[in-house]
Amino acid sequence: MLTALVFLMILVGVTTSWYQIYQMHFNINTYDSSKLSGKKNRQFEKLSVYEKRAVENQDASLLDKETVDIFGNDFNVEALRIAFSKEGREIYGVPLLRRKKGLVLNSSSKKGSGSTSARHALCFKTGLPSINLRSFFIVAVIANCGLIQLLAAMSIYTIHYEVSVSILEWINQPVMIMSMIFFIVFLNYLISKVDAYMHDLYQVGKLNQLAPLFK
Repeated sequence: MLTALVFLMILVGVTTSWYQIYQMHFNINTYDSSKLSGKKNRQFEKLSVYEKRAVENQDASLLDKETVDIFGNDFNVEALRIAFSKEGREIYGVPLLRRKKGLVLNSSSKKGSGSTSARHALCFKTGLPSINLRSFFIVAVIANCGLIQLLAAMSIYTIHYEVSVSILEWINQPVMIMSMIFFIVFLNYLISKVDAYMHDLYQVGKLNQLAPLFK
């Protein structure tokens, strides 16, 4: 009974790994404002409407006020107009709202120079990434998924045959294979989170090149 449960969990792990590839592919090809939290989604809608009104009526007063309320006095409204234009709101606006709390002007930089840093966990700072690492992350997830399929296949293989290589003897134990599979599934989860975070910062960096984020 316990062995059957272990094999069932291995199947769950394999299925989850395939779903992780699908989910990452979906995230890569979809910019969706609905992924924002309730408060940030309302801010997104307001800024989009105010930017449209500023273009149509040549009245940026509401946009300027909302910029100060959300981003503070030092934020550059011109960057915001690009971010929440019809063409840019999903590409730049969503990442900007998600990561705005971590964006800071380099203390050694002049305002308006476009030198913006990202403040990460543990309060250390780096520049905004200039290279899109998304391809690397998706390859890592796919490779891990392939490894999971191999481990699952070995769990079937070892029902009838035993691996005699000493360093691989753990493969003969389905529980060890199950544990390794779920470790890799968790690793893929972490990779997907890092990918989403780094890609947001990459998009913000592209926006910063179009118009400095800070005045």
